Amino acid sequence: MTEPVPEVTVTDTVRWLHDEGLVRLVGVAEQAAETIVAYTIDVATGTVSAYPLTKPNGGADAMSFAADDLPHPVGTAKRLVIVGVTSSASLLVVDLAATLAISINADHPARTARSWVMQLMLNPEITITTNSPDVAIGTSPRLRQSFIPGGGAMLVNVDDTRPPVTAITLNPSTDGPDYLDVAADGTGELYLGARFWSLSQVMRIEDDAWTALGARLAAAPDDPGTDSEYSTRSQPAQQLSESTR
Repeated sequence: MTEPVPEVTVTDTVRWLHDEGLVRLVGVAEQAAETIVAYTIDVATGTVSAYPLTKPNGGADAMSFAADDLPHPVGTAKRLVIVGVTSSASLLVVDLAATLAISINADHPARTARSWVMQLMLNPEITITTNSPDVAIGTSPRLRQSFIPGGGAMLVNVDDTRPPVTAITLNPSTDGPDYLDVAADGTGELYLGARFWSLSQVMRIEDDAWTALGARLAAAPDDPGTDSEYSTRSQPAQQLSESTR
């Protein structure tokens, strides 16, 4: 009798993305003729769709791949972050290097920004500067709280030594073409130019979990060469699993 194939979960897919999937998506972007701004990964089938900023003339809306057919993982995940789960049960990944000014609108936008920051810090090439005390954590020089000129807005700047930096603005007075709206119940809508995705769950780190993470970082050995400075690679998967229960 054939054993049933275990059902793939959101947590499984997030863990795969942070283990190797995000790096493999970077390989897709490097081979594409168009600038890729986002990806979706269907949790049930593993189908990956890559979305150019605009639909090519006469071309398809997106390029689709089987997960097994993605390029071999080489290098880092650069500025890719998992934003959340779409209404069609896919994980949405955004390339913050392709959208250099993006905003997060929410009652508590820092909770979403925390998730992005923790994911980005898994890449040792990235340095983040923020003027938000609700986003800064720990004492690492790679994640610094500092004054940032810009009219008093709460900002998170992402730098991976490949300028220009990405500026994430929390609740700006006006939105540009790229922004994420997060509702109080954790659902959301992401706009990248003319692109739009509806999200059944936005990936966030709530206050209690953030406080606990800060305590873990304070107690961890000071070893900037390892992921333990911020979290294990399973932490993003665990966080999204807890937020989608």
